[in-house]
Amino acid sequence: MRAGTGRTVAPRRPLHRHFLPAPERAEPPIPTPTLPTPSRPEPGQDWFRDLYPGEPETCRRELRPFLLNLFHLALLLAVFQVFKIEERPFQGHTFKTLVTLALLALPAHYLAPLRWKKPIFLAASVAGLFLVAGAWASTIVLAVAAAFIGACFLPVPWAVRASICAAMAIAIACARPSLAAAGIPGDAWTIAASMLMFRMIIFLYELKHARAPESPLDAAGYFFLLPNYCFFHFPVVDYRTMQRGYFAADVHATQARGLAMMFRGTLHILAYRLVYQRLLISPAEVQGMADLAGHVVCNYLLYLHVSGQFHLACGMLHLFGYQLPETHHRYLLATSFTDYWRRINIYWKDFMVRIFFNPVVFRLKRWPRPMALAAATAVVFLATWLLHSYQMFWLCGAWGLTVPSALFWGTLGVLVAINVQLDARRPPAQRVASEPARGFGARAIAALGRSARVLGTFTAIAILWSLWSSPTLGAWLDMIGRGLGGSWAFPTPAGLVDAIFGGAHGG
Repeated sequence: MRAGTGRTVAPRRPLHRHFLPAPERAEPPIPTPTLPTPSRPEPGQDWFRDLYPGEPETCRRELRPFLLNLFHLALLLAVFQVFKIEERPFQGHTFKTLVTLALLALPAHYLAPLRWKKPIFLAASVAGLFLVAGAWASTIVLAVAAAFIGACFLPVPWAVRASICAAMAIAIACARPSLAAAGIPGDAWTIAASMLMFRMIIFLYELKHARAPESPLDAAGYFFLLPNYCFFHFPVVDYRTMQRGYFAADVHATQARGLAMMFRGTLHILAYRLVYQRLLISPAEVQGMADLAGHVVCNYLLYLHVSGQFHLACGMLHLFGYQLPETHHRYLLATSFTDYWRRINIYWKDFMVRIFFNPVVFRLKRWPRPMALAAATAVVFLATWLLHSYQMFWLCGAWGLTVPSALFWGTLGVLVAINVQLDARRPPAQRVASEPARGFGARAIAALGRSARVLGTFTAIAILWSLWSSPTLGAWLDMIGRGLGGSWAFPTPAGLVDAIFGGAHGG
């Protein structure tokens, strides 16, 4: 053969290596294009952007977005000052005081390491308590909260801890008149109750099902929430949701979302003020259908005050890194009673589903599904009625177990139960939202149908709401009669007796 055309013979392998796998040939490396790496500051070069050891990326600090959020919070504080948002005779400037405290504490909370953020928030919350309630009432609140939280961490079985908390609540309820006569301010019990009456139920539930011990710092931060001292009717924040949402997203996006919630709550408060001061018709002024419709609609729209307060409260928590879900979702546009239950006071709905509905359905899993759903729905609305009365006792000093409230929650429970049964029987394919129809006529028909459902749900809820807000069933029937007939009045028991016996005598 000529030079350059012969075969290259592989070197012979030793005998003891003949049956071993042949060594793999090293493939030449594939050249990869070199991309310019983003320039990041070395540790110490940009101290403001540096993360402390162990901090997540969501905690990274940015000067420009933080200052922008701080500026927006200052603008909201100016709006609160101009429009006197949440200034009431018995509270004064409480809300503005707490917002000002949040504005002052936010830079220190933002710049501090992650392990110090929760203590700083707790310190700001306790400081807000003393600024709002005073030294004497705040000391009582701290003592009561420490007793309840300490009972939750006792080294005894869960049932004993829950019994101790229930016994303390009953003892305080029974001794409340005597304690008031002894000079203990009533604000102390109102604030302590708004902190403990529902969130203690959730916390005990978490302790029962938790896989690991809970932190006392997390427990204290869960009960001492800064906006709670202004809004006694406070949303039932879920403990686990609050802990999971802590710096779960970029802190600047979380703060911006909280500011948007606070702005939305301000709009709700202003709309409530317009309805209450300019549009509301009192029950005594109802004379005819127009007055009745005006009273029913405007009386229902007074709930804008509650939804506005909830938006303001949860928005303030967002400023300190707690990413929480929305409290209400366009509840005036509900298309059914189950849809209304899902949209209004979402925190309460989640609380009732978790504590009552799911356990009842699980216990009745051997029952037919319609019966289990009906029983669970009945338990939920019975508990809702009782717990609302329990809340009224702690906040107002009187139980709200009235006939109108029982009829309201009973009727609403029946309507929701009917919708639950209809939804359960509907095929799963129909529960998923279908694609919008392409034709203009089909879209128009669908829009009209949805509008009719929204109008029907709104009308039914508004009528039930007027019943709930009425002091007695007779007063509500009297108002309805004057609205429908213009002159009909609900007869008194004595009038009914006279009519019965007078008719019998005349016959």
